[in-house]
Amino acid sequence: MQPLLTWRKAQETVPWNIILLLGGGFAMAKGCEESGLSVWIGGCLHPLEGVPPLVAVILVTIVIVLFTEFASNTAAIIIFLPVLAELAVHLKVNPLYLMVAGTIGCSYTFMLPVSTPPNSIAFSSGHLMIKDMARTGLLMNVMGVLLLSLAMNTWAKSIFQLGTFPAWASIHAEMPPHP
Repeated sequence: MQPLLTWRKAQETVPWNIILLLGGGFAMAKGCEESGLSVWIGGCLHPLEGVPPLVAVILVTIVIVLFTEFASNTAAIIIFLPVLAELAVHLKVNPLYLMVAGTIGCSYTFMLPVSTPPNSIAFSSGHLMIKDMARTGLLMNVMGVLLLSLAMNTWAKSIFQLGTFPAWASIHAEMPPHP
């Protein structure tokens, strides 16, 4: 009986570099969660509790954009979403205000080949150099952060009612912290 897929065919046709990159992102996210790195990052963001929400959303987006240039989008969002939810409760803003901005910011991975599998594919073609990707990507990241901040503070506020602190977040704010 002849197999449907031989090992040689799998080696030649399966994009192992992309599979390993994505799998590495999931492994990194789990490692950050298990090691306590997520909690540590959350502690580093506590100084943002004293800044206005407009500035907080810009700073949070910049931090996430920089983080995702060196880590996978999946790992970044798994690490940052719980942190952003807590930060929003401390800022007394709708948690979606920071969480939506952070989630969209995770998609701004334009600068480096390691940022995302499509960047790796484009770089592996041999037609791009890292300095070209970084220069163009930096401009795209800056424009993306500014446009995201504008969107979050204009139409997104009215569409998602981000100007109100929801009752479910108030209940969470009153709960005692976990030991």
